[in-house]
Amino acid sequence: MAKGSDTTSGMPDSPGRNGGLVERASDDIFQVRALSRGLRILALFTLDNPEWSLSDLTRRTGLHKATTYRMTRTMEAEGFLVFDAHLGKYHLGPATIPLSFLASSQSELLRLARPYLEELAELTGETSNLAVEVEGSIVVIGQVLTSHPFKPTLPLGRVLNDLANAHGKLFAAFKPEAERARILSLPQVKLTPKTVTDPVEIAAQLTQVATDGVAFDLEEHGLGIYAVAAPVRNQSGDVKATLSVVAPKERFAPQRYVQSVKKVATSFSAYLGYHGG
Repeated sequence: MAKGSDTTSGMPDSPGRNGGLVERASDDIFQVRALSRGLRILALFTLDNPEWSLSDLTRRTGLHKATTYRMTRTMEAEGFLVFDAHLGKYHLGPATIPLSFLASSQSELLRLARPYLEELAELTGETSNLAVEVEGSIVVIGQVLTSHPFKPTLPLGRVLNDLANAHGKLFAAFKPEAERARILSLPQVKLTPKTVTDPVEIAAQLTQVATDGVAFDLEEHGLGIYAVAAPVRNQSGDVKATLSVVAPKERFAPQRYVQSVKKVATSFSAYLGYHGG
């Protein structure tokens, strides 16, 4: 795309001529082009480059100057950017501070979880995952891969918005009754022939999860893939994260994996200050 062009859909950037960034066309009808462009601008603010002038942002993104100006003024109004009139440059605003604290807290949790992920992978010989809940969505933030050639994995950063996975079931099972009812009222996509979509059946599953303290995914999210997960609680007893073991169906050993994931999740919870039953 020529510099200054403003006609293509926004996608992750690729290097353009003169150091600019080129937008990639997208077939995703749900993508918001204006939001994509705004996020591209925000992503330029780093420790090495904390301040940008309007002309530099325009050059770096390859957007039309008028488009860049509208984007920066909007983010300035929402508190995500601040314009320093003396320097003639923008820097990150106060609205980004809560986001940075959230990101750093998850990074700290992952650092603390690493030995437990490794222990779980060693006990089972399978892939172990750590997931957290962010604004109602489940995000996989940690992983240790199995040494076996076949590695059933959820990519790091994968967002799960369904109840066809063990992590989602755990977070939902330990919600207050009203919140659990709200979650159950949401339609579920049938990802595989094994995916449960009937709310009555899912409710029964969640009740069992709350009783047993573990959740299963038996080919509900992907054919041939089994998983079992247990909750990690903080000092207050809230479910802070979930640990899971993921394996192909033919290698899955239910009793041993349940014992292992419960043991490791209990140890991690104790480390975080939880000493309940």
